Amino acid sequence: MNNPQEFPFYNKPIPKIHVEEGLNLLYFSDEKPGNFFLHSHDFIEVMFVLDGKISISAEGARYPVDKGSVVIVPKGLLHCTIVEEQSLKYERFVLHIDPKYIESIIGNYKIESNRFDFLNEPCVRECSQESRWRLRGILDRIFYAGERTGEVGRALLQCHTMELMITFLDIMNRDKRSRLAMKNPEVGQIIEHINKNFTDPALAMGNITSQVYLSPGYISRLFKEYTGTTIYNFLMQKRLEHAKELIKDGWMVTHACMECGFTDYTSFLKAFKKAYKMTPKDYQKEYTTKNIPGI
Repeated sequence: MNNPQEFPFYNKPIPKIHVEEGLNLLYFSDEKPGNFFLHSHDFIEVMFVLDGKISISAEGARYPVDKGSVVIVPKGLLHCTIVEEQSLKYERFVLHIDPKYIESIIGNYKIESNRFDFLNEPCVRECSQESRWRLRGILDRIFYAGERTGEVGRALLQCHTMELMITFLDIMNRDKRSRLAMKNPEVGQIIEHINKNFTDPALAMGNITSQVYLSPGYISRLFKEYTGTTIYNFLMQKRLEHAKELIKDGWMVTHACMECGFTDYTSFLKAFKKAYKMTPKDYQKEYTTKNIPGI
């Protein structure tokens, strides 16, 4: 078997690239990782962690991630990366995959689509050395296929992407070292309460923290430990993500603002611009004209 360092893809890491409609391949290497913010995607995110020590927080569950692991984040799941060791370089390859793209290429193979249901649940899987080499080689081939033009390039790209999906499926079956999520029942109660009531403008810190029999200060610290963010920021992000969905569904921006729990447009505008670096109306215009998959 080839040593992964022999692949030219890894001697000269790629930048962020758009491979094909529904598929993006990205490379990141952060010497000083810093903080990552709570967010979600309109696509499936698959990370292959080459170096670093991190955790992935998803809806109150915290998943430890070691280098050589594969991380799957389903479409629409609020999550963030927590860097455990700031002194270590955080290096990873990231695939953004539209579920419709997977469906389109699965149709060419005799594989039932429900075999890929594992992409609909958050998962961290430690890979064997063999699996790591296989993944590196496939990512290399996807990149170079993405540089090809015409029908041959497209066919190669779909072939290698399907090879990647089957390899993920094989890893799920063979590499059983799945990292269990660390959970806290009180944090879970808080998140469940927010998820059920975030559109209520009256929902505030007082009635959120009253859901558990712990001091507000202690539950706030506990919440941040497990989620990587504060209770307030989690609530705001739930509202903003809901507003984005409403805007994409054709709602007027002002109506979306009120529907997702904000009491005035000024606060909504400020929060939206801070989170997404554009105004709600700019997002609406860009999504409408370009049908962008998301921010």
